[in-house]
Amino acid sequence: MGQKANINSLHLSRTKDWNSVWYTNNKEYSKILVEDLIMLNYLKSCSLSSELTEVVKIRICRLSKDVIINLQLTTKLDTNSVSKLKEIVSNLNKIFPNFERVFIFSKVLTSNDLNIEPVYISKKISRLIENRVRFRSFLIKNLINQTFEACSGIKVLCKGRLNGADMASSDFITVGSIPFQTLKARIDYGFSVANTPKGLQSIKVWVYNK
Repeated sequence: MGQKANINSLHLSRTKDWNSVWYTNNKEYSKILVEDLIMLNYLKSCSLSSELTEVVKIRICRLSKDVIINLQLTTKLDTNSVSKLKEIVSNLNKIFPNFERVFIFSKVLTSNDLNIEPVYISKKISRLIENRVRFRSFLIKNLINQTFEACSGIKVLCKGRLNGADMASSDFITVGSIPFQTLKARIDYGFSVANTPKGLQSIKVWVYNK
């Protein structure tokens, strides 16, 4: 169990909840699951993020034939993003004609929530690596130490051609404790990819909160 990267599936119904919530019979399960995957991939492909606003998490909830999409953002949406959301709602109604209504709600995370949000931390590290910052540089270590001040432990794993090397390798930084073997522990997982001139590098972040 300690070798598993994404531990969200192990903690479901204990400390985690599903990103897509709905109830149906066994015959409709595969159909709704495919619809959720198409919807999630479409929302990720839309350019909602800007220099200031960034989408951290997406959660889908179904109530009968109504769909509620919850977006967790870093800052408030501007006028261009609001118009983009209206276009997304109209496109979803065209893609899925069986939907009666589509609602999109946005929640702005506080600075305390962002400090311990692994998805947001992994994206910040990936942007630093894309700007040719070394993985064990002061900027990345300082970011990890700031996160550790608000949690009980953090681990960051980076894989790829690190620091422009010719061969791919992996390196990690751990501060505090990460009890992977404890199912009751509240461990959040985040993943992002850095697109560098030498190739893609994956950044995985685990944050432990007591």
